[in-house]
Amino acid sequence: MDTLEQYENIRDNAKRFLDLSPAIRDSFWTHYQDSYRPGALDAKTKRLMAMCGGLIAGCTGCIVGQANMAVEEGATAQEILETCAVAMSLGGTLAWSQISKVVDYLEANGMLD
Repeated sequence: MDTLEQYENIRDNAKRFLDLSPAIRDSFWTHYQDSYRPGALDAKTKRLMAMCGGLIAGCTGCIVGQANMAVEEGATAQEILETCAVAMSLGGTLAWSQISKVVDYLEANGMLD
């Protein structure tokens, strides 16, 4: 299973879990939407920050999902790659090993030369 397929599987199963747990789903979605709503920081910056956290934590769903959302908010490949560099400086080799998921995502979406 490639990185994008892994992300889709994670996303679909997370949604399924939330559908099976309506009270958790409702409070989670409210928090999630409020967290990424533009405020003092714009939504793109928040998504890049979340991707950085996902890289450090080694969370495939977070990494690919947040990269995708950052692109939807206008992030460029260069902004995403610079965020990867920050993650690597904070998370060391664990984050470095996860950057391949971001490269796969960018390549699959025709964002790398």
